[in-house]
Amino acid sequence: MKFDLTFPNYAVRITKYLLVFCVLGTVILFVWKGWTYGLAWALGSLFHILFYKFLLVKFNQWVKAEREPEFIGQHLFIFTTMRFILEILAALAVIFSPLDILAFLGGLLTLPIASLVERMVGLIKE
Repeated sequence: MKFDLTFPNYAVRITKYLLVFCVLGTVILFVWKGWTYGLAWALGSLFHILFYKFLLVKFNQWVKAEREPEFIGQHLFIFTTMRFILEILAALAVIFSPLDILAFLGGLLTLPIASLVERMVGLIKE
């Protein structure tokens, strides 16, 4: 069965943008505010990078196992929904650590920013 490669291509593109935001934000915050801010930003950004890498691995496993596209779509949706629970638990862990919670939340917010940048670049390329 043929599979649509839209998700794997998107996951690769978005992780590149997330990595750029992760490195830039970490360096800027480390120099400006110190290691607690820089590390918190890095962890927030890395959360989404690792999440997309995980989804990409699962997608490839499902394709290799010849799962139906509906199964793959439903499970990607389930994992994406569970991501919010993991974000909340990670934020609670950061609250009780020496890391700055606002920098961590800023790192988590790199996903919507990276998504918008990816869409704008896609429009410009067209």
